[in-house]
Amino acid sequence: MLDFIRNTFQAPPSAPRASSLAPDHTKGPFEPKQQSDSFMTRVLLVVGTVLCVGLLLWFLWASMSILLLGFGSVLFAVLLRAIGRLFCRISDKIPQKLAVTLALLLIIGLIAGFVLLAAPRISAQASTLSSDLPTAINKLESQLDQTQWGHYIIDKIRSDASAPNLSRMTGYVGSFLGIVANTVVLLIAGFFLALDPGLYVNGFTRLFPVARRQRAREVVGRVVAQLEGWLLGQFIAMLAVGILTWAGLMLLGIPLALVLGVLAFILDFVPFIGPIVAAVPGVLLAVLQGPEMMLYVGLIYLGVQQIESYVVVPLVQQRTVSVPPVLVLLGALLGGVLGGLPGTIIAMPALVTFMTLVQELYIKDALGDHSSTDESK
Repeated sequence: MLDFIRNTFQAPPSAPRASSLAPDHTKGPFEPKQQSDSFMTRVLLVVGTVLCVGLLLWFLWASMSILLLGFGSVLFAVLLRAIGRLFCRISDKIPQKLAVTLALLLIIGLIAGFVLLAAPRISAQASTLSSDLPTAINKLESQLDQTQWGHYIIDKIRSDASAPNLSRMTGYVGSFLGIVANTVVLLIAGFFLALDPGLYVNGFTRLFPVARRQRAREVVGRVVAQLEGWLLGQFIAMLAVGILTWAGLMLLGIPLALVLGVLAFILDFVPFIGPIVAAVPGVLLAVLQGPEMMLYVGLIYLGVQQIESYVVVPLVQQRTVSVPPVLVLLGALLGGVLGGLPGTIIAMPALVTFMTLVQELYIKDALGDHSSTDESK
């Protein structure tokens, strides 16, 4: 009886689950597996990263002129702040903003004074040069025409000169207007940056986490200090070049020696190309006095550059910022390839900035090596 009741009320054995015995027909035979999904996710992630990097590089390349102009404005602001601090050292009562304004007025006054002083002399010498230069050029052509390579050079110059000049003159005018506009923008932007640099530094550091903002301010300050040191050293080297060029040309009796010295001073800021461009007017003026004077003038410019490279620059770099010569050459070439003449002009300060960022962010922060700065000193 008990067995009957137990068998009657006992629950029947549960049927096996369909998922464990019967095959699952809900998924199709071509359904991708989970491993394939993760592989496709990685592929899409890589493709998206490459596209984003490519778009970023294209944007940087398209806006290269704007970036160069912005960096030039920062460099000009650093120059104004450095000169402004000199005014503040002269008198503690001068506010920083007033000192920056006086620095800007000083630079504009020096440029205007040079133009007003040199313009009449340049105009008088240009009239003399325009009347005497054709005779000297004909004499030089007759001498070059006696050699095969000289004949090739003369033919090349004549073929280029016979080409239509309308488009060329239009390009020159457009380039000149572009230089004037960029110069005005650089002066205005640099002036406002120098008036209140803390506003822009604080805005830049807010892009970093709170724990890293103080370190970001330290790096920015280090970059500014290095740029100021480089500007000081560059100014001393440029001043030495200008004085030596003026003295040498004056001893030779070359007209406009002072103007040519100032021109050499200004163009020495551009590495490699600037000294060559600065020598062209002096050599043209020496053409009027014969081939021997051309040789002497060329030796003057060459000697000044040798003195700058082997005497002035090593002495200056002991007190300011030292940049290896190979990096100077590669930086100037890279700047010329990326930004043309403006890129070549700011190649050196951009190289100083890059070296400082590598020193601070990679060597010190990433590698933890804080001894390299002390060893370099």
